[in-house]
Amino acid sequence: MKTLRDIGENNLLRGLLPRLPQRADTPVGPGDDCAVVRLPGAADDWLLTTDPVIEHRHFLPDTPARRIGRKAIARAISDIAAMGGQPRWILINLVAPAGTPLARIRGLYAGMIAAARRWRLGILGGDTAEGAALELHITAIGCVPRGTAVLRSGARAGDLLYVTGALGGAWLPGSRHHLLFEPRLDAGRFLAERRFATALMDLSDGLAADLPRLLDASKRGVRLDAAAIPISRAASNTDAPLRHALEDGEDFELLFTVPPRKAAAFEAAWKRRFPKLPATRIGAILANPRQRDILRPDGSASPLAPGGYQHFLSRKSP
Repeated sequence: MKTLRDIGENNLLRGLLPRLPQRADTPVGPGDDCAVVRLPGAADDWLLTTDPVIEHRHFLPDTPARRIGRKAIARAISDIAAMGGQPRWILINLVAPAGTPLARIRGLYAGMIAAARRWRLGILGGDTAEGAALELHITAIGCVPRGTAVLRSGARAGDLLYVTGALGGAWLPGSRHHLLFEPRLDAGRFLAERRFATALMDLSDGLAADLPRLLDASKRGVRLDAAAIPISRAASNTDAPLRHALEDGEDFELLFTVPPRKAAAFEAAWKRRFPKLPATRIGAILANPRQRDILRPDGSASPLAPGGYQHFLSRKSP
C-alpha cells in the first residue's frame, strides 16, 4: 500500500486538486498562493488562503510563544502579498495538548494580536481542539482590485526573473529569519498596481522547489543564473551557500517575472520605491517547459535539479 512518503506533497496535490469542485464565482481555484473569489458587481476580488504552523515542523518547543504567533500570521499574509493583495481578516484554529501551559497559549495569542494590529487585520474568531502537538492554522482573507491579482501562470518566454531580498539560512544557527521575516505586502501591491509583474509567488519551500511550481503553472522553462542569486549572510557563512539559497526554504521573499520591455522602467521605479530592499534579476524565462537550466559560476550549465522542502519527503525543518 502506497503512503504519503512514497509520493510526496507535489504528487499528492497533482492527484487531488483537479478533482476539487469549483463554483462559477471562483476565477482562480486551488494551485496558486491564494484562491480568487469574485462577487457580482464588486469592485474588488477576494483572496483566500490558509496556512499551518506545527510544533517540531515550523517551530521548536523552546521557541518563544509570541514569535510563533507572529510567524503564523506572517506566513498567511505572505500568500496575499504574493497575489498583489491587501490582507483584511484572519481566522485562527488552535490545536494543543491538554497539558499545554496556559501562559504559552496566552503568549501565542499575544503574538498574533500584535501582528494583527501591525498589519491592520481583524481577527474574526476560529476554533480550538485537543491534539498531540501544538498547532496554529490561520485562514487569511484579503482583497485586490477586480481582475488585477498576479498569478503564477502569467510568465511568458523572454520575461526576466527577479527575487526580492536574499535567500537561504532561515533556520541556520544564529538566524531568526523564519520567525522575523517581513511579508512583502507593499512590494506585492507595487508589482500589481504598476503592472510590472507577469507572474508572482512567494518563496516558502526554497527556490529549487517553488520556481518549478511557477514554471509548471506558466508552462515555461528557465535559465537561472547561479552567480546572480542573492545569498543571505547566514547562508554565505556556510560551506555551501548556493545550496542553502536554493533549498533551505522559509525565505518568504517574492519571486516574479517582468517583460524585458518594462525592465528598465521597473528597476528604476523599484529603487525609488524600495531603496533598502533589493530586487535582483536571477534569470530568464524560456519557451520550452522542458528546458530548465542553471548557469553555474564557472560558466557551465546543468539541469535545474528539483530540491527544496517537500512535505512527507523532507526530513529537516521547516
